[in-house]
Amino acid sequence: MIETQRVALPHLVIVRAPGLLPMLYRPSELAEELGVSAVVVRDWVEKGLPHQRDHRGHLWIDGRQVAEWVTVTRQRPAGSRMAEDQAYCFRCCRAVELRDPVAQYHGKQALLSGVCPQCGGTINRGSRHG
Repeated sequence: MIETQRVALPHLVIVRAPGLLPMLYRPSELAEELGVSAVVVRDWVEKGLPHQRDHRGHLWIDGRQVAEWVTVTRQRPAGSRMAEDQAYCFRCCRAVELRDPVAQYHGKQALLSGVCPQCGGTINRGSRHG
């Protein structure tokens, strides 16, 4: 299994990655194939994209491994959903308990607003009802 950090992948990369050939690519070649910059490919290497270096230190990336990495990276981790009484606080950068929620309804959509117990900021969570 490939160890990786969560990376936001452009839709074009998700579509093009399965079509990569089973060969070694330089970062610039891979970037051209996937429609991103070479800097982005090097950032992905730092975040877990499988790669190898030759005796001169040049970076080489296998196309099949890239396709597998994209598949694994874009899958949502199991159990990543928040509980019904939680919302995401952008100040704290994590899911926290939604305190004193107030609901506003717009058709079948509900917006729950509350207070973060950690920082005291306003947090919101959308949900469905009805």
